[in-house]
Amino acid sequence: MKKFPSLIRLPRNQRFDFEPRYYDPVKEDIENRIALIKSEMEADKNVDYKPNLAGAFTRNRKSNTTATAPGFLQLIIFLLLLGGFVGWVFYGNIILYILAAFIPVYLFLRLRKVL
Repeated sequence: MKKFPSLIRLPRNQRFDFEPRYYDPVKEDIENRIALIKSEMEADKNVDYKPNLAGAFTRNRKSNTTATAPGFLQLIIFLLLLGGFVGWVFYGNIILYILAAFIPVYLFLRLRKVL
């Protein structure tokens, strides 16, 4: 089968050799717990231990706002591209000049925290 010439280059599959090292998660977990207990025992000798239960529950909570940010940014970019294309079809090159002037002004105001 002969390949047709094309203007678009598609990426080829990349080959690599990966030799996994032996990893024992149980052993690592035990070592981490032993180290933590030893450090707590040394800290107990110096200071009275008072547990902080309120901090224990909120410490590992992750914010969900970062998960929605990329989707919103993709939507904004898509709408700008769609609006630029539709504007170009109806109004010609003038819409491209308007967008080229509007985007830097918007970014400047956004960086100054005005918007």
